[in-house]
Amino acid sequence: MPVNLAPNTRRGIRPLLVIPVVLVAVLTGYLIAAGRHDDTAPADGAKVAAASKVTRDSGDSVIRSHDGSGTVNLRSCPGLPTAGQTTGCDIIDRLPDGTVVTMECWIDSGTVPGRADTDRRWFLVTPGAGAPHPGRRGYVFSAEIPVEEQVRKPWCSNDLINELLTAPEPPISPSQTSTPATPPPTASSTPTTSPSASPSPAAPTETLTSESRPPAAAEVIVTVQNQVTNGPTQMREDTQNPAYLSTHPVKQCDDRKPACNLPGYLASGNRLVAMCQTTGDRVTNGEDYNPDDDPNPDLDESTLWYRLRAPDGRTGYLSVIWLASSDRGGLGLPVCGSTPAER
Repeated sequence: MPVNLAPNTRRGIRPLLVIPVVLVAVLTGYLIAAGRHDDTAPADGAKVAAASKVTRDSGDSVIRSHDGSGTVNLRSCPGLPTAGQTTGCDIIDRLPDGTVVTMECWIDSGTVPGRADTDRRWFLVTPGAGAPHPGRRGYVFSAEIPVEEQVRKPWCSNDLINELLTAPEPPISPSQTSTPATPPPTASSTPTTSPSASPSPAAPTETLTSESRPPAAAEVIVTVQNQVTNGPTQMREDTQNPAYLSTHPVKQCDDRKPACNLPGYLASGNRLVAMCQTTGDRVTNGEDYNPDDDPNPDLDESTLWYRLRAPDGRTGYLSVIWLASSDRGGLGLPVCGSTPAER
């Protein structure tokens, strides 16, 4: 027997059938519109994104000041001195626009005034020929190297920084050395393979270079005294925080990010070669906030640092506080950076 639905029941079915149809239509329209939006998205955005990415894997880079000053500051560490500081991250050279550098690695560190707080990237670079001091490594702010000039490089790990900053600078090329007015005495005694042969251009260049150098000064040896105050009259070996060489004349290098200490520690009696002197952070062998050691006759403080060479050939900075008292007065050492061998 057929069942007759009441009129109000039949009318109630229609909305239930219409709603899914409407939803399908709306969803289909949205998908079509979204598809069209993706297909017709302006290519300019992609071009901008591509232009902001580093695409080079090798080669040198040309620097250009981001503020239009015409020079770029090469710094000893990645950042600017914080308020109240007079040492650390100092300017070690000024590179004119157009200087060619080799990017070594990158690190996110200190901010620069006028730039976003998130803009913290710095590059460790090696200036090339044409720079005021070729080979003098240091840090430049990332904006000083245009993106199209940047090269993909690894992160500046502590080991990599130590390796790069403690490596000696490239020797001065023969073209940079001065030629003496008269040939050296040994030039005429150099044998040749044939009397009629022309002298090799390399031989006199090497001879002139070696002969024109001043006699090497005697090495200055200093002795480590890794001791701190122990009350009003005594001193003790600091085994809890022993001394170490660092890549910059700043204290607490092992606690910094990135760390700037060279691996290994020093002990009293170690002997190193002093290369030059510079000013750095204040260091004391006492306790600043403990008056008990104030009468100690060996209590001392200083802002003088030496660059030292360890027996294994590594070089780094050390506060004179961690040297024997007789070695703390400068010893007539040149200022660091005044000669190629001391930079």
